[in-house]
Amino acid sequence: IAVQLAYHYANAQEADKAIHYLQLAGDKARLAYAHQEAIDFYNRALALQREQGYDDEAARTLMKLGMAYHFIFDFPSARQAYDEGCLLWQRASVKDLASSLPPSPHAFRFHSSEPLSLDPAQAADVDSSMVIEQIFSGLLDLTPEMDVVPDVAQNWDVLEDGCKYVFHMRDDVRWSDGTAVTAGYFEYAWKRVLNPATESQIARMLYDIKGARVFHLGEHSDPNLLGIRALDERTLLVELEEPIGHFPYLLTHSVTFPVPRHVVEKYGETWPEVENIVTNGPFKLESWQPGKSIVLVSNEDYQRRISGNLQRVELQLISIADLVQAEEYESDNLDVINLWGLIPEKLDRMKHLHFGEYVSTPVMSTFYFGFNATRPPFDNPSVRQAFVLATDRIQFLQGALSFYPPPTGGFIPPGMPGHSPGIGLAYDPNRAQQLLAEAGYPEGDGFPLIEVIFPIEGDQSDAQLLHKEFFQTQWREHLGIESKWEFLEFGILLSRLKSEMGDMYFMGWKADYPDPNNFLTEASMFWDTGWRDDVYIGLLEKSRRVQDQIERLNLLQEADRILMEEAPIMPLYYGRSHLLVKPWIKRYVEDWKDIILEPH
Repeated sequence: IAVQLAYHYANAQEADKAIHYLQLAGDKARLAYAHQEAIDFYNRALALQREQGYDDEAARTLMKLGMAYHFIFDFPSARQAYDEGCLLWQRASVKDLASSLPPSPHAFRFHSSEPLSLDPAQAADVDSSMVIEQIFSGLLDLTPEMDVVPDVAQNWDVLEDGCKYVFHMRDDVRWSDGTAVTAGYFEYAWKRVLNPATESQIARMLYDIKGARVFHLGEHSDPNLLGIRALDERTLLVELEEPIGHFPYLLTHSVTFPVPRHVVEKYGETWPEVENIVTNGPFKLESWQPGKSIVLVSNEDYQRRISGNLQRVELQLISIADLVQAEEYESDNLDVINLWGLIPEKLDRMKHLHFGEYVSTPVMSTFYFGFNATRPPFDNPSVRQAFVLATDRIQFLQGALSFYPPPTGGFIPPGMPGHSPGIGLAYDPNRAQQLLAEAGYPEGDGFPLIEVIFPIEGDQSDAQLLHKEFFQTQWREHLGIESKWEFLEFGILLSRLKSEMGDMYFMGWKADYPDPNNFLTEASMFWDTGWRDDVYIGLLEKSRRVQDQIERLNLLQEADRILMEEAPIMPLYYGRSHLLVKPWIKRYVEDWKDIILEPH
């Protein structure tokens, strides 16, 4: 439809509408990995934007165009688009600063669970990343439309067929203590993440950097061999093992953010605490009262692009499943609430009470049970398959969490390039019983008591108890197997996964960027379960070297199919957000610097 409308408005010489639909068609094509089609749409939109003198919109289109070229390994064309886009972006940013909105009438009030850490090297959970992304800034930024745009880097060069990047940094970026943010802080931060002594759970996200994997795994101890080097205060050189199309996306992730070396080395592990922390993002940390609140204030020295008007953010640290949040919202003490964790009856009540304020959108995430594949009984793929086949997850969603999409595809969720509908193991209790018998446990005879660990925040919520009751019953009735459940705070659960994880655990993975590599290679699933498969790994490695993106997607989809067949995980449902947003929030996005809060 977008394509047809674009052609219609272009022929009718209605430039603004033609630009909108050409951009929309390009975005859809790019996110479907039809990059040549995307390039055509973006170029047509760009021509109209230039005719109309729309520098701001042209800057965004050029950045989109650069990413499309990047994914097909046309690095000269990507570099040309980036160069022109970065130049226009800087001009538009100056205009934004000169015509800022009036300040918000009060603080933006939201809620969250307790972050585990404000150290970018340790941001393994969504709540930590959410705050870190507001108080730190990296080389590049990711817009709500999944576009990569400049941040601390004002422009960059892609060299040697995509194996080398040279980032040229702004000269007006400062830490909150007034110290200039230079290229050396990025070099220090990335090498710190990869240092085994840091024990970062997300270090694997940097494995594309030259020498990163072997350094992190302790095969050598010389950080000077890593492909990360500050050439001078404003120039950062990054070398990759081989070219990868999604590398610019990776640079928007918090694991690549700089950290203040002078503060880290002075305070050690306590450097991210409120009295010590130094940051460089659009907001600064004013206070953190564990279990109560986090307060952020706008950073007056932040000189990059801002399209929102928040001066202050007050984050209430209350359980997502705690109904106190609903009372706070109804009393106008919260501007936005997340309804995740409510059972359908309570969700429906909130939707009806606040008709017109309810917003629901798909989220590229997958929730699942992981099996401990390092020891019996789940080191046997037949046992894992039996558990998946014996579990009627469609029935579970119809009864308990009917507002989430069912897991009929693979680990890659809907909306993500490479999602494969229908490859999941379907409910088949007879086949499950047959597999269990073949594994030596007919009707569950001799099968040990299964230990399941499940994250919990505060008191046990209705949704968490529904998980326990349903799955316990399914495995008992269909397999003759009993399970013992332990509810743990999320931070404790993560620690258990690194030591003694039990037999099964509940987890979710949300996309850090819109590429299937983030699920199949970087997700904690691969590391937490201990599962390894040579064919699966071979497909992932081959996909890294393939320049044809359709072929690459086919390889990744085949890897996802193997993941489902081998069943180290049991997908339960895909993500969807359920929010209540007050009418005075004119624009709500996850990047809080772009939220607009109007007088009311």
